[in-house]
Amino acid sequence: MEIRNIEKYAKDYLEHDFEDKMIYYRRKKVLEFLNFYKPENVLEAGCGSKSIFEFYKSYKTFTIVEPSVKFCEIVKNSNKFNPNISIINDFLENKTENLKHNKYDFIILSSLLHEVNQPENLLKSVRSLCNNNTIVHINVPNSESFHLLWAYKSGLIDNIGNLTGTAKKLQQNTTYNISSLSKFVQDLGFSIVDKGSYFIKPFNHSKMQCLVNEKIIDENLLDGLYNLIEYFPQNGAEIFVNCKVNK
Repeated sequence: MEIRNIEKYAKDYLEHDFEDKMIYYRRKKVLEFLNFYKPENVLEAGCGSKSIFEFYKSYKTFTIVEPSVKFCEIVKNSNKFNPNISIINDFLENKTENLKHNKYDFIILSSLLHEVNQPENLLKSVRSLCNNNTIVHINVPNSESFHLLWAYKSGLIDNIGNLTGTAKKLQQNTTYNISSLSKFVQDLGFSIVDKGSYFIKPFNHSKMQCLVNEKIIDENLLDGLYNLIEYFPQNGAEIFVNCKVNK
């Protein structure tokens, strides 16, 4: 897994407008599945500035593989020396052989697959760590998000599916919609257990942050945008698949 400049990415990620709100709702979706499956042995690839272990407590072991030194330092400071948590500062592909002896119930690739230069290599590494019962959760931005469709129909962007300015700043490499993400994981030997999208975002990050700053949108309205997915199931700001290896 290679991101062109991992420490610059970490800096931009921490400073990016509205991303803290998306982190909250992205985590909310991941926690819904963790609380449903109740896995005991969890692997999180790319934890960002706050690992999910701070919110999900029903694990026996929790392994984090994170390439950014900055993110690892932040997460280690919140770890409080829990012996059941392992934090590895590296790319997952470099540690696959070391991790194969572990039996993971749940593997999290949250906001990661679209950022690496060779996503197929990353997913092949993940597949080698799965048993027949392992759930792999993947989420990425949605190229058919409501705000992108609206921008396209308004003449603000030329095409659906191109990398946006936000995506380029955060060094993202690939765009997906639900169909293309599903096909991608299926072609690499996974079966889809569940798929969908979440959080209807009417505008891009900078405009959404302006609405928050001006108190035009509050937490109740943001929660409403998360719940609005019921009426626009394909067009949330981000999409997910839960999958298992083919038997």
